[in-house]
Amino acid sequence: RPLVKIVMSTPKRTDTAIADDTINVSPSTANGSVSVPGSKSISNRVLLLAALGKGQCKVSGLLHSDDTNVMLIALEKMGVKYKWDSEKKEVLTINGSGGKLYLPKSELYMKNAGTATRFLTTAVNLIEEKGEVTITGNERMQKRPIQDLVDALNKSGTDIKCKLGTGCPPLVSKTSGNGWSGGDITLAANVSSQYVSSILISAPFAKTAVKLTLDGKGQGICSRPYIDITTDLLKKFKIEVTEPSANVFAVKNSPFDNPASWLIEGDASSASYPLAFAAITGGKVTVQNVGKGSIQGDSKFCYLLEKMGCTVSQTETTTTVEGPKDFKNGLQAIKSDVDMDSMTDLFMTLAAVAAVSVGTTRIVNIANQRVKECNRIEATVLELKKFGVTCKELATGIEIVGDPNLRNRDESKTVYIDPRDDHRLAMSFAVLAAAVPGVTIQEKHCVNKTYPTFWKHSKEHLGVNVEEPSVTKKQRT
Repeated sequence: RPLVKIVMSTPKRTDTAIADDTINVSPSTANGSVSVPGSKSISNRVLLLAALGKGQCKVSGLLHSDDTNVMLIALEKMGVKYKWDSEKKEVLTINGSGGKLYLPKSELYMKNAGTATRFLTTAVNLIEEKGEVTITGNERMQKRPIQDLVDALNKSGTDIKCKLGTGCPPLVSKTSGNGWSGGDITLAANVSSQYVSSILISAPFAKTAVKLTLDGKGQGICSRPYIDITTDLLKKFKIEVTEPSANVFAVKNSPFDNPASWLIEGDASSASYPLAFAAITGGKVTVQNVGKGSIQGDSKFCYLLEKMGCTVSQTETTTTVEGPKDFKNGLQAIKSDVDMDSMTDLFMTLAAVAAVSVGTTRIVNIANQRVKECNRIEATVLELKKFGVTCKELATGIEIVGDPNLRNRDESKTVYIDPRDDHRLAMSFAVLAAAVPGVTIQEKHCVNKTYPTFWKHSKEHLGVNVEEPSVTKKQRT
């Protein structure tokens, strides 16, 4: 019989497929001004608060992104009505439910939206119908921890289980038909501040007033500024919330009326990238909708850039950064350990600037970044090493030995950045690429999570060299 040879292999991705989702960023001088999208942190908090309150609320400045879209879809599945003013989607009118949510007919699929997933973990228990609600997400979301929140809620009368027994989504919440009991709750708060905000936002609709005690497990309370954003918004929605003693919150169980309108301020996390472009390229950039009046802790990131040699100014609503023109000695590493506990999501932006600075930068108290969209500390180290940067992981952070000579590397030796579908990795390495030649960033779409117009803004508003790669017939696996 003739022999038949069967070869099975993984299909190759052509350059066409790769080019569709990659982008080249090259050395530039960033100058200009930009308004960043609405704050993700505030957007999802306001969406849930307005959905639970009584009456209409017209929300403007809302972030248009994957994270807010999945929140809106989930709220709609639970009976919340809303309507956009026009095709431009500039104003969203939400008809508050007065705390009356209904059993969704299908699972709540949250993609990789950690904020929305955790906020709804408490909110679904307000449903006064007997049944089950499943909250799930994509592969990465199913690896992000939520057990501490589940344990705290179950001690207050809920019946929630992590379906796979991993302490992560998917979650199945059995609703008793009687709503959520509330009462005295102790919560481990050393992993994510989102657990805290989840309970606080739904607390006004618990059957008994909520007294929430945070346990830092000897490691401190994680990302306290994000908890402060939540309590600030609760007060502005006329919800009675107090902190009778350190890390203990009391929320009155009383329905509230929605404000007639709400304007969401710009996203301070997103603002870090235009400002870092200025720092690393010796340009001057103004972010027009984030200033010292912001309630976001990330709005103070600019002062880290100032410590590295930049000129910084803020008004109530704007922030301007001008980077040093001397690329050899202008950017200096911050000499002492940089405690970024109050702005952990921005350590990668700082790491990008540190990579071309003079000296060693040590960033600490960012351990929670290991359980975000990816293990961000590990990923940052691996991607920086592609450039030859000397860096390493620390127990709670990262150490980077800066090298201004990176600006002179051989651009023909292309570095391909793998963001691991993480928006913040992609944008942070775009900052580095604006100073270092020969960089292609893969998965350009991942910025849609928080800053869908990032590539356009960088090119058209700031003058950063951003180009779609040319397509050839050559194939690369």
